[in-house]
Amino acid sequence: QRAGRAGRRGSSLSTIVTFCEDGPYDTLYFNDPIPMFRGDPRKPWIDIRSEKLLQRHLAMVILQEFLSENHMSLDTVSAAVFLNDFLDSFKEYLAAYDGDKNKLLLPVGIPFHYSVFEDELKKSFDTLREKCQTHPELFGIEEGAKKGEAKVLLDALYEEGIIPTYSFPKNVVSTYIPDMYGKILYEVDRGLDVAIGEYAPGRAIVVDKQTYQIGGFYYPGSERRHGQALTPARAYTEDPNYVKQVISCPECGWFGLMEEKTKRCPFCGNGTLKITREMMRPWGFAPRNAESIPDVQLSEEYTAVQQPLYSTLPEAEEMKLAPGCKNIRIASRTNQRIIMLNKGSDDKGFMVCKDCGAAMPGDDISVLNNINRPYKSKYAQSKCRHSNCFNVNLGYDFITDMLVLEFTIDDRIIDARRNENPWLNRAAQSLAEALRLVASKKLDVEFTELVTGYRLRTGSEASYVDIYLYDSLSSGAGYAVSVADSIAELLTDMKKLLSTCDCGSACSKCLKHYRNQYVHGMLDRFAALQLLEWGIDGINASPIKPEKQIKMIMPLVNILKQSGCEIIADGEITATGRRNTKKIVVYPAMWVEPCAAGTIFISDAYIKYAKPYAVQKILDNIQ
Repeated sequence: QRAGRAGRRGSSLSTIVTFCEDGPYDTLYFNDPIPMFRGDPRKPWIDIRSEKLLQRHLAMVILQEFLSENHMSLDTVSAAVFLNDFLDSFKEYLAAYDGDKNKLLLPVGIPFHYSVFEDELKKSFDTLREKCQTHPELFGIEEGAKKGEAKVLLDALYEEGIIPTYSFPKNVVSTYIPDMYGKILYEVDRGLDVAIGEYAPGRAIVVDKQTYQIGGFYYPGSERRHGQALTPARAYTEDPNYVKQVISCPECGWFGLMEEKTKRCPFCGNGTLKITREMMRPWGFAPRNAESIPDVQLSEEYTAVQQPLYSTLPEAEEMKLAPGCKNIRIASRTNQRIIMLNKGSDDKGFMVCKDCGAAMPGDDISVLNNINRPYKSKYAQSKCRHSNCFNVNLGYDFITDMLVLEFTIDDRIIDARRNENPWLNRAAQSLAEALRLVASKKLDVEFTELVTGYRLRTGSEASYVDIYLYDSLSSGAGYAVSVADSIAELLTDMKKLLSTCDCGSACSKCLKHYRNQYVHGMLDRFAALQLLEWGIDGINASPIKPEKQIKMIMPLVNILKQSGCEIIADGEITATGRRNTKKIVVYPAMWVEPCAAGTIFISDAYIKYAKPYAVQKILDNIQ
């Protein structure tokens, strides 16, 4: 701000107005705003240990040298021309390149293998050439394209992550809004992680005061390829890079990609893995029938993106006990595969026409009955019959670096049944959100730069909760990996964040914000605190005090009375039914259910979140 004041007259006082939004990230800063104004500036840094980052920068140097010798430039030569005419000579240049002369560019003491780099770079270029030949419209060289529309090499390499990306998002997809003749009027971009939810078929968007309902997948120019006016989507739906087979374990819920050739479930050891619904990566979204829709006719269908799915299992030797912790192990891992999925409403996926690209949420062909092509073309006047459809989940996979915290759960003490007991899911989700907020404050970066998730897995001797943190952009900044060095401080800050708020479970001052609105109902700072204390000190939840038990059971008294059950709360709680009288004890949901003669044990989670179950359990035991 001060730099902008130079040379201005008329006001001797420079004023900066700052404001905050209603969310925990802003609350963290504005509760103690002094460091914002007179604190130490953030230390600029970059992860020089990241082999991915070194490879990208070296690729840029070698490409520049090759192109300058051939009197070309990254930002002028088209990607298609380079891949078709110059790639083979570039590979020869790469093989003959003197890797030693670039040692000055690499950090001292960081191992870098030129031969591995060379092989990976060649493989990346071969994949890019294959993509260019399969989908030429993505490179701006479809039939009928105007001269000068071809994608330049710089953009193509950046999108594939072959050269440095400098924290700009790579996985970007557009929604294409056409006019009545099929010409593209607007192109609205979003990151794929957001787009597979907000632009999913069935959702509505407003562009230039017109409402459009998303109704298919389309990329401009794909219908202009020879013989593909009626089937522009087929080149994508038959491409294994866009449609991937997913396998899962029916026993524990593990999932992974078929291409990884996993034979046995890495979580529980089950050898019978089943093929589930395919995952399709969108290549571009388009409005239903390629036109706007009156608001009165709009019936919007909301679908949401699931938690990031992380299917790799860390090697045992990689996991190290976190300092000062009894049940938390930690690992920093590079090149981990994350899968983002939108399974549609009620887990029914989306019906997609393999020919024209029309799509709607649901698992029945009838959802496409009144849906026309999502594009307009003078060569495709007839209505598509959608005779070649398939049911898919929307999603994509990507590689990133991550930090994993593994909590070991003793099944003899803690109830780790994920379906019967809501405590574990609530605790893990809330702790993941706390880690994201605290890590972003520690690194002094926007919390949107980091993404967290959790997974539950069952071992032969114990259960495990994995909380993982990764960079939202695979730029090589290495945010997630860098916080591993100060994990003890982070755990202390998480404990402080979870224990100092005054809300009943979670609020906008501690855990709730716009970006996690789909899990607001699961957030519970007390459950997260219990899991964290177990991880650090091995402490189980304390018994609930009798007066608090009485307070918790009171909302059920009138309901139970109508069913012939009398509740008496005098120091302890007793329930009297038609046949007998029993004592009632409310215990923390974290515990494995105790048992004692003449006593009904009710989990506090049932009373808070599932009152009908609590009522039924009492009635079943005394009638």
